Amino acid sequence: MKKWLIILLVLSSGCNPKVVSYVNEKAKFKQFETYRLVTTKSESKNVTPENTQIFDLIKENIHEQMKRRGYEVSNISPDLTLRYEVTSNTRVDINSNNQINPYYYQSFSITTRTIYESILLLELFDTNNKLVWQGSYDLRQEKKEKRIVKAIERGVGYIFTTYPYRALSAEQDESLKMIEK
Repeated sequence: MKKWLIILLVLSSGCNPKVVSYVNEKAKFKQFETYRLVTTKSESKNVTPENTQIFDLIKENIHEQMKRRGYEVSNISPDLTLRYEVTSNTRVDINSNNQINPYYYQSFSITTRTIYESILLLELFDTNNKLVWQGSYDLRQEKKEKRIVKAIERGVGYIFTTYPYRALSAEQDESLKMIEK
């Protein structure tokens, strides 16, 4: 089982936050007031304690962001379903170097490095199961962050900058496009 904590702390670096998002402009934002939060990964029985801690941090930060927008949690007939997922991948980069110098000395070397990649994905669906909003964040941005709490808080915050709608409003609120410090 992959250790999310290690993945979040050992990821390769990047310069700017990489957030990819989609907003369904035809969605009826004015009718949305309640939501429920779901995920498939954290409901598995094979989740390690470290992963459970990370999933709890993600949930807590999502609830804070939705509350900031005036949405209320409801597991009975919610207007929206917010699904989150952390996907990860490990890849190995192999470089070989074969050099022959003028003195007929041949040098051959192989270097490998393991690269950890993770993405946090949030998806918001209406009662008809139509996508209202989707946002993802490349967690490699958080390589230098030593505190997992701050890394998760920042990742969720960056994703939510792409969802500038308050509950029961179809107007975008520019103040929601900024990350809270």
